[in-house]
Amino acid sequence: MNQRLFLAINLPQQIKEQLFDLVLKLQKTNKNKPIKWVEKDNFHLTLHFLGDTPEEKIQEITQALKPIVADFKTLNFQLLNSISSFPNLKDPKVIFLEMKELNDGQTVKLQKQIGEALTKLGYIIDNRPFRLHLTLGRIKLKTSVQIPDFQPSLAEANSGWRRPMPIANFLINSIDLMESYLTPTGPIYKIIKQYNLS
Repeated sequence: MNQRLFLAINLPQQIKEQLFDLVLKLQKTNKNKPIKWVEKDNFHLTLHFLGDTPEEKIQEITQALKPIVADFKTLNFQLLNSISSFPNLKDPKVIFLEMKELNDGQTVKLQKQIGEALTKLGYIIDNRPFRLHLTLGRIKLKTSVQIPDFQPSLAEANSGWRRPMPIANFLINSIDLMESYLTPTGPIYKIIKQYNLS
């Protein structure tokens, strides 16, 4: 039986609460717009999407990834008070919160090494430059998005000061192999395997 898998960094519950508070503010300023907002329990940082994978291949994935992940130390991140969208704010498809790592590029390096290992296992990996971001919502139809001021410093940013400021720090100790179940009300995620950082 195939499972729809992806590799991700799951977030501490406190960070999920903060992100959901932000989503509620965005919902208020974007009422009746065709936006599917991320549920509180579903916030994560995707490293790689594997797609439909036979259950018997999970052990092979684990053997390849476990030693790679173990070579990296705990990852340290900051959430920033900066909301943006892919591909841009004029034609938004994905609304996200900017984030920053405090490990001198270790997350990007880890993501790249995992991608190389998955390629050797026969997976087709997205080779676009990896950008740290946390998805808040996905836009179904073309629409504009109103971004609320959710930090006092954003008002300063709007008046010409553009440097994003940190709003929260958090540590990550593992990378998770996740299964995604698609339902009429949205995806449900389940951890299949957990690979610990050193």
